[in-house]
Amino acid sequence: MASASRYIAELRRRHVFRVAGIYIVGAWVILQVSDLAFDNFGLPGEAMRFVWYALTAGFPLAIFWGWRYDITSKGIVRTEAAGGEIATTPLRSPDYLILAALAAITLSIVGGAINKIQSLPGSASSSYVLNRKIVSSIAVLPLQNLSGDRSQDYLAAGMHDALITSLAKIRAFRVTSRTSTLRVSKMLTVPEIGDRLGVDNIVEGSVTREDDNVRIIVQLIDAKTDEHIWTENYVRSFDSLVALQNEMATSIASAVQVRLTPDEMRRLDSRGEVNPDTYDAYLRAMYKIRRETGKGMREGIDLLTDAVENDPTSSLAWAGLAYGYGELGHSPFPEDGAYPRAKAAADRAMELDPDLAEAHLGVAMYQTYYEWDFDAAEKSFLRAIELNPNLSTAYYHLAWLMELLERGDEAIRYGEITKELDPLSPFFSGWLAAQYRYAGMHEKALEEAHTTLRIRKNYPVGHLVLGWLYMDEGRVDDAIAEHEHLRDNFYWSFAYAVTLARAGRTEEALEIAEALKDRNVSYVLGQLYAAAGEHDAAYEWMLKARDGKIPWYPWLLTWHFETESMRDDPRVVALAEELGL
Repeated sequence: MASASRYIAELRRRHVFRVAGIYIVGAWVILQVSDLAFDNFGLPGEAMRFVWYALTAGFPLAIFWGWRYDITSKGIVRTEAAGGEIATTPLRSPDYLILAALAAITLSIVGGAINKIQSLPGSASSSYVLNRKIVSSIAVLPLQNLSGDRSQDYLAAGMHDALITSLAKIRAFRVTSRTSTLRVSKMLTVPEIGDRLGVDNIVEGSVTREDDNVRIIVQLIDAKTDEHIWTENYVRSFDSLVALQNEMATSIASAVQVRLTPDEMRRLDSRGEVNPDTYDAYLRAMYKIRRETGKGMREGIDLLTDAVENDPTSSLAWAGLAYGYGELGHSPFPEDGAYPRAKAAADRAMELDPDLAEAHLGVAMYQTYYEWDFDAAEKSFLRAIELNPNLSTAYYHLAWLMELLERGDEAIRYGEITKELDPLSPFFSGWLAAQYRYAGMHEKALEEAHTTLRIRKNYPVGHLVLGWLYMDEGRVDDAIAEHEHLRDNFYWSFAYAVTLARAGRTEEALEIAEALKDRNVSYVLGQLYAAAGEHDAAYEWMLKARDGKIPWYPWLLTWHFETESMRDDPRVVALAEELGL
């Protein structure tokens, strides 16, 4: 008993209890501040766990410090064992080593916690929303045009897209992309739609235009029970529709008890007053562009070109123009000047509204596919995702940037998020299958390719990847049969020729190559000649793809299986090194 008393007295004399108390109070303050800061900066709640770990690990260090050292007016001194009074001595060489070790351990603990937090989904320097904590998943079904005038279909389509865009700014939501909501059968019940899209809630509604006013009726439905959670009837002037879409998103978030961060509230609080003629032109143009036909894209671009000439301060119109040109440019057969025009429009949109995710996406695509500045592109993609965590197109292109940079795990995760956000898109499904194949995940690739063709029968990318997979299995005849579906497709006919070359039917493949030469398809001819073993010819076409700024040229050097036999060719190595690959 006496020894315990002496030990407690010694702890008290060395100020260990005081150090422990100060540490506990300080830790409590750090936890409170971290809780508020993490919430305001949109960091996931899981990050607090690492703060707890760091503070707990630091406690024994603090106790050791209190036992051995003290801080006086003379600086840090060592506390010696003594009979009743505090006895201190100056530091000696071993003490400096101990203090350096304590500092190193402390920095290691703090640095480890910071790295863990940064690597979490939702942290500013991470992949941002990979496996992010979702409070609610939601899908907005196409809004009905009840105006009795088919010429107003563009308005219903535009408000459908606008509401998705506003909801997508809220990080706690997983918002299904418009492509998938457009593909859902109207014959399905709400629970069936929820199951098909994998969401908790469904938004449906209607749009009616009455002269210069617009009436929008919106209702939020529980996808599992088919119960109505919230309904609202809005009547607004046409020139206040941008503000209305943000107001609706805020109301929906409140209805499902999602707490908005200050940054989200700021972005959704925009009054959004725009020139009515500009906004009308924007909605009409995007309605045409999203039909994904060459004619529709050019008509939409013409409308937006007129809009920015008449109203050069419209960030929406500039962002739409960047999107349209970006779509024309993203091809093995890009339209001349498409990407430079996309970049100019995106830069202008960003000057007018630096918080516009689509503007950052436009810049990122230009940096990836035209400038081939991959570090800058990654930052731009992540900024777009930070501003709109549900921007499926940004995840898709970022996935392919990661493929190029041989960061395979990140590439797959981004590809899977793309599919998660747009589960009924055959385009995203097909290219995810291609990613699985490249990663050596053959069975998953096979399953996803078949899923693609179930989503849309005879979809070219589905046949493309399935043929590749059959060739990997040695099922040469099946691979050729699969790619025969592409034989008469202008965009994909080269894949049939490449497969013939890989099958040893070189003469037939080269005949198709001769027919392709008039199409300015250096990218695909590089693949074809490499697959045929004609490496000198393949290299010449690679050079033409580089000099012609073909967007997919970098992947020709490092990703395609067809050019794998040339990876060690010093000429190809030199081309890859030019790009920093």
